Parts: sequence; structure tokens; C-alpha cells
Amino acid sequence: MKKLLAALFLGIICSCAIEGSAEFTLYRTGIDMPTQKHDETLRIGIATFDLLPLKSVEDNAKYNLANCEFAQELFSASQPHYRGSIYSTIKVKYWCEKGRFKK
Repeated sequence: MKKLLAALFLGIICSCAIEGSAEFTLYRTGIDMPTQKHDETLRIGIATFDLLPLKSVEDNAKYNLANCEFAQELFSASQPHYRGSIYSTIKVKYWCEKGRFKK
């Protein structure tokens, strides 16, 4: 019985920690190298924003999301242009997701 209660308590603690995270990760689509085509299903991690400069989890989450979205805008605005190559028409997409990097 003690083991069951300990496992239940640990599960509750872990679920609270996951929901209360303040991390955000910036992802992008990419190019499938074998086919040399843009693959929108690729999820390539660029950066994880996980600073905790503020006192509450909610404020830290807002802070990290704002930084992630700012980086997303910068990356989207400065798309590389490859003149005369097969990549000249590819538009890479960038987006932010809550949490750490996941494949």
C-alpha cells in the first residue's frame, strides 16, 4: 500500500512539473536531402528558450514565448535566397511549441 501511495504521489508531482513548464522551442521545416525537396513534415529544432528570470512560472512562460516568437519573426524575415539553385523557391516555415525539443 505504501508503494502504491508513493507511486501515485510521484505521478502527481511529475504531472504538475510538466504542466507548469516555462520552456518553448523554436522549430523549422527543412529539405529532404535524398530528394532535394522541401519537406514540411520535418521538425528541426533550432533553439530552446528556458530562462527563469521572473518569479512565477506563468511570467517565465510568457517571457520565453515572447523571445521564441521574436526569433521566429527574425528567422522568417531573413529567409536565405539561393540564386540560380533548386532552393531559390523554398520557403522554410518556423514555429514555436511549448516544452523542450521533441522529435
